[in-house]
Amino acid sequence: METRLDQPNEPMQDQDHATCSLDASYVLTWDEIANLAAEPGKPAETLMNVVALIARRFGTDVCSAYLLEPDRANLVLAATLGLRPECVGKLRMAVNEGLAGLVAEQVRPVAVEHVKNHPRFKYFSEAGEDDYQSFLGVPLIDRGVLQGVLVVQTLEARVFPETEIRLLTEAANRVAPVVSEARTLDRFIAPAQERLWALARNLWWSWDYDSASLFRDLDPLRWSQLNHSPVSLLNEYPLAKLQARAAELVLHSRINYAYRRLREYEDAERTWGARHAGVLRPRPVAYFSAEFGVHESLPVYSGGLGVLAGDHIKSASDLGIPLVGVGLFYGQGYFRQRLDRDGWQHEDYLETDVSQLAMEVAIGKNGRPVVVQVDTRHGAIYAKVWRVKVGRCDLFLLDSDVEGNTPEDREMTSRLYGGDGRVRVHQELLLGVGGLRALKALGITPGVLHLNAWKTKVSVLTRLCRALPVK
Repeated sequence: METRLDQPNEPMQDQDHATCSLDASYVLTWDEIANLAAEPGKPAETLMNVVALIARRFGTDVCSAYLLEPDRANLVLAATLGLRPECVGKLRMAVNEGLAGLVAEQVRPVAVEHVKNHPRFKYFSEAGEDDYQSFLGVPLIDRGVLQGVLVVQTLEARVFPETEIRLLTEAANRVAPVVSEARTLDRFIAPAQERLWALARNLWWSWDYDSASLFRDLDPLRWSQLNHSPVSLLNEYPLAKLQARAAELVLHSRINYAYRRLREYEDAERTWGARHAGVLRPRPVAYFSAEFGVHESLPVYSGGLGVLAGDHIKSASDLGIPLVGVGLFYGQGYFRQRLDRDGWQHEDYLETDVSQLAMEVAIGKNGRPVVVQVDTRHGAIYAKVWRVKVGRCDLFLLDSDVEGNTPEDREMTSRLYGGDGRVRVHQELLLGVGGLRALKALGITPGVLHLNAWKTKVSVLTRLCRALPVK
């Protein structure tokens, strides 16, 4: 019996193509996708076969797969049926340009009937896409991490209904592991670049001397000027410059060594936590704190309380204790102090560029970016969630700077310990109630709640309210 991506309850034979007829010649099957995705060692060829199958089954003129580059700021065309084949591996676009970039930027499907009427439309002449009218793109997500974008296009204007969007999304989820493997191919991404970015995006490097010294040696002056941020440093190095610098300093063996140690560290099973805290694997410790001082390049702390929380999460990572951190993302962090000529202290708040931080949008168990809602007397407050890798542990940071909030609420998490009493109370509500709801959306059920200071007490009250019977 054939297993389909969609099995409608209603007969579909009376519906035309515009309403997404799902007959046997149109619907992708799990078996076909699985058979293609299971081919080992040849992800580039597999991607070509996948885009050809999808284009045929969806009746589109173009199907393309774009991979997210290590800087997570650009997409590269990895496979296509319909666009010019010579563009594979060469056509690049930033995530803030074009419709494919919009899909990666928002991590959600984008369907457009007339692309030239869309404000994000950008024509890439080298790809030969000037004749195509309609666009449907969906994110490629593997294990909660965005890997790229899957796109279909048509010559004639076409409305993509919800059923079609869902089908393509499910197909993308099925082939995402292949895309993840393809991202490591020399054909698309240089090994040194990929490995340095893998190190930069896990804050494990911050307490590993060999890894930190790699970034320092690339450019000691800029390393100091950029607040010791490897993400900011690598963003200044195009591939050619990075390869030349690595060759000049003979860094390739050190890069490979550091990368191998990171992989071994992440994959290790014989840890203290595995022996003594195995009961926490299905229900980890949830560590709530108003601040986390993991490293100065992630300015969401002010002093001792944050440094303590940062040390706790690092230690849990080294010991292999199942633990997730929950905090707030402060867009301006804590103030910077300076003294004038008369010795008076002044405070400066600097806006943080999230593209220069080692964090990414947290993806929920439904495959979409996590957004939580907390109701207050003055209305609902919404927050998106960022994910930071700290060795083996995850740190989730809630950010109220999202559409749908009032201007005041969007500024609520802009500063650590800033604002009046109302802001402080709302920060506590967001951290406590919103933090628990974020964990639920991520599919995480904590077995232990650890509260770092009184500011997180709301999470305990929320948990108790859930446990008490309603009378």
